Amino acid sequence: MDRYQILIWGDRTIRFSNIWQKVKSMKVTAIFLLTFLSFQVFSQSLVVEHRIKKVENNLMPFVPIKDFLGWNILERMEYYGVPGVSIAVIKDYKIDWAKAYGVSDTTLQTPVTTETMFSAGSISKFVMAVAALKLVEDGKIGLESPINNYLRSWKIKDNEFTKSQPISLRMLLSQSAGTSQTSYFGFTPTEPLPSIVEILEGEKISGTRPVVVNSVPDKEFRYSGGGSMIAQMALMDVSEQGFADLTDRLIFEKLVMENSTFAQPLPEKFEKQASWAYSKASWFKGMPYIYPQQAAAGLYSTPTDLAKFFIDVQNSYLGKGKILSQRMAVAMLTPQKEVSQGSYREQIGIGPFLIQRSDNNDNPDGIYFEFTGVNAGFLAYGIGSLTGGNGVIIMLNSGDNVNGLGKEIRRSVAKVYGWTNFLPDEIQPVSLSDNELQNFVGRYRMGPDEVLYLRQEKNYLVEKINEGNDIYCFPIAKDTIVFSDYNIKGWFQFDDKGNAISLQNFYQQKPMPKMKKDEFSPSEYLKFKNYAQAKEGYREMEMNEYRMTYLAYDLMNKKPLDLEAVRTILDLALEQHPNSSIVYSRWGDFFLLKDDIPNAVINYKKALELDPTDEQTLEVLKNLLK
Repeated sequence: MDRYQILIWGDRTIRFSNIWQKVKSMKVTAIFLLTFLSFQVFSQSLVVEHRIKKVENNLMPFVPIKDFLGWNILERMEYYGVPGVSIAVIKDYKIDWAKAYGVSDTTLQTPVTTETMFSAGSISKFVMAVAALKLVEDGKIGLESPINNYLRSWKIKDNEFTKSQPISLRMLLSQSAGTSQTSYFGFTPTEPLPSIVEILEGEKISGTRPVVVNSVPDKEFRYSGGGSMIAQMALMDVSEQGFADLTDRLIFEKLVMENSTFAQPLPEKFEKQASWAYSKASWFKGMPYIYPQQAAAGLYSTPTDLAKFFIDVQNSYLGKGKILSQRMAVAMLTPQKEVSQGSYREQIGIGPFLIQRSDNNDNPDGIYFEFTGVNAGFLAYGIGSLTGGNGVIIMLNSGDNVNGLGKEIRRSVAKVYGWTNFLPDEIQPVSLSDNELQNFVGRYRMGPDEVLYLRQEKNYLVEKINEGNDIYCFPIAKDTIVFSDYNIKGWFQFDDKGNAISLQNFYQQKPMPKMKKDEFSPSEYLKFKNYAQAKEGYREMEMNEYRMTYLAYDLMNKKPLDLEAVRTILDLALEQHPNSSIVYSRWGDFFLLKDDIPNAVINYKKALELDPTDEQTLEVLKNLLK
């Protein structure tokens, strides 16, 4: 046989040599394409990695400062005491990257991953709104019809407000129905859980008051978790499904959000994925809470899953979404009510909040839809651009400081990705000498028990009010600084020798005098354990019983515990409010802390004598007398 193999195919004669040449050519082409594609993927991954590094190292205060070196994300996590963070960034209607930091459990040192689930708080309301609008499109419920037409398990009670204007689903979703119950607290795992009807009725097991209409419907924005619960009840009634099953069917399955659920308590299959919860709040019980108020606060999810949700909303606005039509998405993202006006204009749509810089003038490229979630031990932030396909989801396992780390990360993403008209204009600071900056350093009296502390750090100043968070201040003139948390200017006044003697910001009627070295506030005296001077200072303030007993409560939950400081406040409270039941209740708490049960019982009984309706004190007393 000759070296050219012959293949007979019907009436065609093909030489194997030709085929072999073609195969070799195809192999070379395939290798080239694979090499090229691999290079492309590698190059793209380098670009994304570069963006990640820039985001991680450009955290910033509210006001961008020219030449200010951004903070590092790990350093800021440590600064705020946040154990774990998870982020998903949206670019061009796709998830550009997702990354996790820190630990989900500080005891077990379990690392946070992109599949770690966090409590999403009030972002639940936004997700619920999309589910509701989908049922509107399916003809199951009306957007403008009276919601009582669809409620079967429970009804809104008619009153003077509802007779002239019945409540609609649109009002409930846009927080303008005039309903009560701003927010909900969760339950610890050992507490019995109320049903949705018990929550709406305000039954004792719910720990909250009944949900009612107590202001004019559709008049103004009025945030109401209770309104979200009414909407949830209506959706469950018309669909004849549990809320978790309904949202699974309408949203999570369609968007392949496999790590998201409204089920409360959290199902067993998700328990290992769920982060623990952390907070320094005195009332926090040190564990993740359960939220049977599902539509208001019950969602568990990941930034990656929520990014899919936000992207679908953006795509729906373009007519390319998987859940809502373009018509419905546009309606959802159309302002319904004004929320606030300042350097930013905040409005609310039929579900999400809408924000833009006040000078954006409704340019769609500079409008953003968002929702923030705050639950016990958790914070969550979700934001997306109306056009352009940008956004970020950030979730933290710390419930402290809603304006802290999460907002700093969001601003860093906005800067790195060049979001249109999102950040305030950059401030150009001036350079002052150390002597000039040191002249400003000191303590300024804001009020009887409120002190503004200024210290120097590098070439700028840092403000702290009492025991609050640091606020970075930058000089823009010889006598003027900018507070970078809200872009507010403050100016100093000087004596004849050039010494700074006071500080005043734009909103203050009079300046804050610089305090003398031997001048202290009542709180400072307490810190120095000068209890007599502290009591005298508080006596002059003439605080009401609630403010005074809250101060005592806060001191009882502060570490390290200073019992003498608590006693100082309660002594004064009893002196100034001798017939207050809450004062005696706090005395009972004080003696309970000291394991002095007899005196605790005496004071709890006195509290109930003055106020027999105090169920919380009654419950504590019953447990002590068992």
